[in-house]
Amino acid sequence: MLRIIFFLIQVAAFIALAVWLSNNPGQVKINWLNYQIDTHFSIFLIFIIFIGFMLWLFYVLFNKILKAPKTFFSRRKSRRESDGYKALTLGMAAVAAGDKDEAVRLSKKANILLKDPLLTRLLSAQTATLNGDETAALNYFSALSEDQETEFVGLVGLMRQAMSNQDQRLLLELTKKAYEKRPESTFVCETLFSLQTKMADWENAQKTLTESLRRKVKTEKVAVGPRVTICTARAIEFKNNDMVLEAIKYADKALTDDKNFIPAAILRAELTQDPEKERKIIRTLEAIISATPHRELTMNYLKLWSEESPLQHFQRLQKLLMKSDKSIQGRLILAEIALEAELWGEARKYLGDILIDNMTIHGCRLMASLEQQEKNDETEARRWLEKSINATVDYSWTCNSCGATGEEWSPLCGNCGRFDLITWKVPPRVSALSDRASFKASDKQAPILEQ
Repeated sequence: MLRIIFFLIQVAAFIALAVWLSNNPGQVKINWLNYQIDTHFSIFLIFIIFIGFMLWLFYVLFNKILKAPKTFFSRRKSRRESDGYKALTLGMAAVAAGDKDEAVRLSKKANILLKDPLLTRLLSAQTATLNGDETAALNYFSALSEDQETEFVGLVGLMRQAMSNQDQRLLLELTKKAYEKRPESTFVCETLFSLQTKMADWENAQKTLTESLRRKVKTEKVAVGPRVTICTARAIEFKNNDMVLEAIKYADKALTDDKNFIPAAILRAELTQDPEKERKIIRTLEAIISATPHRELTMNYLKLWSEESPLQHFQRLQKLLMKSDKSIQGRLILAEIALEAELWGEARKYLGDILIDNMTIHGCRLMASLEQQEKNDETEARRWLEKSINATVDYSWTCNSCGATGEEWSPLCGNCGRFDLITWKVPPRVSALSDRASFKASDKQAPILEQ
């Protein structure tokens, strides 16, 4: 609407000017080189405008003729760059799709058209990697890492090559460099954290995890599990080095984040010296035992009252497991303590309850012990031991990745080397852990497995 109004204003102004010139024609006389020109002012004005237009048109045409070669080569360069970027984009897509031949063809085309190593080097490196040419890929990625603009991309490429070659020392070195450049990179953070945990470098792993949280690479929900495991691992490390106060500090940190984390509770029970002075941690241990009965934790808890008799232990435990005496684990623990107190009836009662559900290996062995201690019946004891061969497997520390089991918890699986995957459950299959199952501080220098 505004354009129409503006146009009408222009037309009105032009008409007004034409009427004014018509009413005031005026006279123009020109004497030049014996020529005399007499005309109206309006005609002279039109002539001047025409001459000005012709001069402008001549200037434009002359300027275009002068710039024609430059324009031609500029457009040709622009077209080559456009085709080069298109080849570069399609080449990356071919690499992602795993099309080796197309990736090679487009990489060569992009190199010819763009003639810019910074732009085409990454595609060349990815193509070389796709074709299995590790030497060429290494050269390309190394060149990328030496340029300030492409250093991070080059380092990531070299990291992936080191992963493929299982060169863990080189991978750690490259990852640290990449982390200094981009600490907010999820891939770099995850890689560094994985390497540090596999090396049992718990102090630096904890720092990396904390920094990842601060930079929002990880959420609190994702980080809490690994943090609890690391705190427990550090507590074990300090305990092995007779640094009791530090061990207590980190065990308490783990229980603060996860009040039902059994490995930290077991360690905390071992580190408790005076239950009367440490009522807060005693209440925490009792809450865990009541909610999730665990034999090792329960035995460490009862050791805190070493002066009590087996009968007093049974009575204390019976009150504690009042809410859990229907669980198989709770019944097995109560039956075992009842046997120690020579409460044959109570032991038989709890084991009989398990028998209704599904007797476990440990339950069968307790029944054999009960028959032998109460009745001195070797035949019946032998029968229960034979039944244990085909009985249900008991809860054990089990790796959620490979299914390997062990008697003790460890932050790293002794079979597959995975971190934070050992849980207390019935294993899907039974297999012995390797010698790495026992977590020691010396594991820091152990070789790292492939990620």
